[in-house]
Amino acid sequence: RSVSAFLLNRSSDLTPMMVGANFNPNPQNYLTDNTGENISDKNKEYCELTGLYWIWKNSRSKNVGLAHYRRFFYNKSIGGRYNMYAYQFIMGNKIKPVTENKLEEILKNYDWIVAHPENEGKDKNLWEQFIRDNYEKDLINTRDSIEKLYPNYISTFNKVMYRRGTLMSPYNMFYTSKRNVDLYCEWLFNILFDVEQKTDMKGYTEYQRRLYGFLSERLLNVWLCKNANYKVKYLTVFKTDDLNRKNILKKFF
Repeated sequence: RSVSAFLLNRSSDLTPMMVGANFNPNPQNYLTDNTGENISDKNKEYCELTGLYWIWKNSRSKNVGLAHYRRFFYNKSIGGRYNMYAYQFIMGNKIKPVTENKLEEILKNYDWIVAHPENEGKDKNLWEQFIRDNYEKDLINTRDSIEKLYPNYISTFNKVMYRRGTLMSPYNMFYTSKRNVDLYCEWLFNILFDVEQKTDMKGYTEYQRRLYGFLSERLLNVWLCKNANYKVKYLTVFKTDDLNRKNILKKFF
């Protein structure tokens, strides 16, 4: 989102970043996504990816990651969001974000840390789930761009989008080495920039304009599925606005 602060690893802590900084105020003087080489102007369409692009092009940290202004990794995997709702109902505000030290410890044995997979709806697959609220032409353009740029990824794209139900690791949240991010981002942004050249957003709602953020959630899963040599650790994600028991009961039911 254009008005959100996101988090990335800098040197020894989690650092807040204001994304879409070219058109958003920054009263708390967060790190911004509009310095150095950047795509801050694209934030309304690319969402948190303008922060990811900044990390790719400007960060010199050994390990880097991305979380949201209200979504954080918990320090272990307890399953998907409904398991977390039940856990939050019991624990309340005792739930805290995972520490950087814990993330670093996990990376000693794993290559990527991503969100615990979720079933994203009652649709048949991720393709149908996406087009319920968005345009199918954008998925077709994405598939065409992959076939043109990275044809060896097409079968994996089809597997993730058609044959695994609606299961995916959402939110574009991760923690990994900068080397892994460099490889992933070159692949990801080459695809998205190619899709952008073919996209006309006339008539799109504000929600639908967040297209590249939505596409990249699926593409992260394609990347990890294709590169099966990576050891992946899944951590459960929680939202800070779900720490209220009344809100949890509403969402659970």
